[in-house]
Amino acid sequence: MNLPSFIASATGQANLWKDLTHSVPTLAALAQLASNRLVNPASNETELSIEARTILSITRKRGIIELKSNNTEFESAQRMLAVYVEESVDTHVMFRSRTEPEITVRFLDGFRQLCDAGLVMHQVGGEFSLTSKGFQQAKDIPSDEVSEVAALGTVLSF
Repeated sequence: MNLPSFIASATGQANLWKDLTHSVPTLAALAQLASNRLVNPASNETELSIEARTILSITRKRGIIELKSNNTEFESAQRMLAVYVEESVDTHVMFRSRTEPEITVRFLDGFRQLCDAGLVMHQVGGEFSLTSKGFQQAKDIPSDEVSEVAALGTVLSF
């Protein structure tokens, strides 16, 4: 077995570490999953979790979803990769919880479900958008159906 050439160099290790601290493997996996569904749509409709439906509902107008991590935070839960949803041009909702990391993970899994269902597509870096099918399904979700779970997010206004 041969080791990858970058393992032997300090530069290769530094770049690998940099990729890991910016969540590159997870982002790449989700981007690949979304891309696979563009080419090979799912053969059957999947039932989405309440978190996935909440993401769709909130982003029904803008269709923009971003995955972000913050590796400068002191606490692990604050560094985790999290889902940010654009509700409007000036309002985003962040699904990251310092006190309950499970919330962060549940919404990240909800986002994964959207990728697998062909409802989002990768744009650039950690940015994704709804597909046409995603916009249609988002419009069909009543806001009151997801309001309790949507309240788990932090509203950010600009």
